[in-house]
Amino acid sequence: MEGIFGIFFPSACPICAKPSDDFTTSPICEMCWSNMKRLPTNVCGICSKPLEIEGITRCGDCYAERPYYSTIRTYAQFTGVMKEAIHLFKFSGMRRLARPLAELFKQIELPEADLIIPVPMTKKRLIQRGFNQSLLLANALSDFTKIPLSYDTLVKVKETPHQSMLSGTERIKSIRNAFKSAISLKGKRIALVDDVMTTGATLNEGARALMKADALNVYGIVAARAVLE
Repeated sequence: MEGIFGIFFPSACPICAKPSDDFTTSPICEMCWSNMKRLPTNVCGICSKPLEIEGITRCGDCYAERPYYSTIRTYAQFTGVMKEAIHLFKFSGMRRLARPLAELFKQIELPEADLIIPVPMTKKRLIQRGFNQSLLLANALSDFTKIPLSYDTLVKVKETPHQSMLSGTERIKSIRNAFKSAISLKGKRIALVDDVMTTGATLNEGARALMKADALNVYGIVAARAVLE
């Protein structure tokens, strides 16, 4: 059996260095994929930030300024296996990883929604990358939830620097007014999909634009959340 897998999955798993044994998650092996580091159970009920004190349901940031999104739902921490998977998916063009990443959402409780919307890219950034990873995740999520997908409702109208290169304050400033909704969303419950959440600035600004279009509420779904020290 290992010889057969060696023919079809010749790459070594970047986590454990053993041969890949599952095409859908290759080059990450099935064992490593199943051992992604989940978020702690004690997290902020709004932004999903891990909390140090038991019994607290909201972090200080969300108490100080309530985000436009109602809550964020995510599967794992942006570290280890998940970080490697996102990098392969996003920067190495392994689009087939969209489905197994989206399948992870089946293991978390998702609020009800009327429409799934991906965080958009500008035309320039889309041409550079060749695809929108958030759209691929949103499409896979729509497939198994049967919630309609709208890929052109939320539009990015402002070119912004790569958010990973900016501080938290810079992220908020750079992303301000970067999105707009092309249509009215009156009374709609929106699931806003992205691959990774760090400070939440992008999701919050996207949610602001959707709420400005009269959405009833917006919640975020992300594959991974960075846990900042």
